[in-house]
Amino acid sequence: MQTGQIFSLLRNPLGRCVLASATAIVTMLSLAACNPPRLESQAEQAGPCKSAYSNAMRSTSRTTADNPFVARYISAGDAAQAWKDAAASCPAQFGIYTMKSVQMQWIQKNLAPLIGVSNTVHPSAQIANLNEVVALSLDNKTIGGVALAEDRAGFETEVLAAKGVNGATLRLSDDHKAVAARLISIEPHEDMSNARVEDPRQKVYDTSDLLAHPDVITDPSTDLQAPTIAVVEMGCARESLTALASALTDSRDDDGTKHRGNVTGGATNTSLAVLSDLISSRAYLALSEGYPATDAALLG
Repeated sequence: MQTGQIFSLLRNPLGRCVLASATAIVTMLSLAACNPPRLESQAEQAGPCKSAYSNAMRSTSRTTADNPFVARYISAGDAAQAWKDAAASCPAQFGIYTMKSVQMQWIQKNLAPLIGVSNTVHPSAQIANLNEVVALSLDNKTIGGVALAEDRAGFETEVLAAKGVNGATLRLSDDHKAVAARLISIEPHEDMSNARVEDPRQKVYDTSDLLAHPDVITDPSTDLQAPTIAVVEMGCARESLTALASALTDSRDDDGTKHRGNVTGGATNTSLAVLSDLISSRAYLALSEGYPATDAALLG
């Protein structure tokens, strides 16, 4: 625009409004163009663990009662996935963040009927497809510990199914055993010095307590009473987390490079994402069968 034309517009009241509006629009567009790179840079500087944690906390904050049901339902689903991502990105907090994901899944499940949604997809049917996993960046002992937890739960579920306990099915028992078998057969990550996962499965386990209390039992980990099948599922989740704990204790959350000798840096996130899916599905099933969903029961 020529200088003379600008002065002509300034002498006209309508022209002054047009120029003012144009200036405001240009200013907003300039700010919009400048802000995202700066914010993206801040997110990158935060590191993968802190960034994942922030995302999870942000979604969790939107599930509170002061928000509409629909918004809470959607946010709970986002938070469940965000906590799984945080568990994979923050190895030292893997157990707690995996359980927080379970809590968010449970919140979403309970919100579903309030908005007319049929939440029929059960997370136990969404266990990560271990057949697609070529290698896990964990040592033999750690993977074997998770396999042992799955095999034990499979046997215990089979025993309860034989007694006709509600919720205990041979299909669930077979699912546990199949997961255990798959974990044992997975080749170790190329960075691992050990050859193949040693098979720790015992096939048969002591079930005297289960037989004495097939319907309701006291969870030895929390002293809480719950349906026996629920305690079996939560016990499977906890045993797996215990097996992983020693491998992840000394991991650094925000540089992704320093781990103990039984965890590799390159593929750790992928391996932990698979295992977080698996473990959270077991804990969620426990809640579905009547295990208490309190912070003390899940995070204590």
